Amino acid sequence: MKKLIITSAVALAAVAPLAFAQSSNFQGLSAGVGVNVADTTSEAQLPSISYKGTDTDNNFALQLQYNMAVNEVFLLGLGASANFGDLKAGKLGLVGQIKVKDAYSLYLAPGYAFNSTWLGYGKLAYLNANGTSDNGGSTKFDNGYGYGIGLQAMFTKNWFGQVEYMVNQYNDKSSLNETDKLKSGVYSLTAGYRF
Repeated sequence: MKKLIITSAVALAAVAPLAFAQSSNFQGLSAGVGVNVADTTSEAQLPSISYKGTDTDNNFALQLQYNMAVNEVFLLGLGASANFGDLKAGKLGLVGQIKVKDAYSLYLAPGYAFNSTWLGYGKLAYLNANGTSDNGGSTKFDNGYGYGIGLQAMFTKNWFGQVEYMVNQYNDKSSLNETDKLKSGVYSLTAGYRF
């Protein structure tokens, strides 16, 4: 029995550092550049009429994230992302084409390291963006929220790729007799470097 306990302790001591390496492989500061494909819906509600438009468009995004290993398999990521380029968000009657611009997010991303190469994660984000229209109108959408899931793969010690899906819901904005709404589903493909 004593030999079994000693053998088990030695085996655990040998495996524990390897298991921790599983999550620590994803730990640290990283930066990535990606492409977003967004299905965006905008809506303007007036007392007597409502306009709704949907469009699919793409733009580029930059992300900066820091992951901290909680234990051998769980990590907690904190990050920020910024979009570059406008996203079409549908046409609204006389208002014309709506575009989303200057969008950014701050997020929390808890993750699970399946092994030393693959990481699955969830994401909860604070959102901010500007909406503009062909007729010169503009609306600032802030205090929105986003949630989603993603998968990250390490290709080398430092280089990784990730695929992600987010649902972004911006808070309704009301002015005079109009209420503006904005929501999108965003697919992202990102290549990044872990420092």
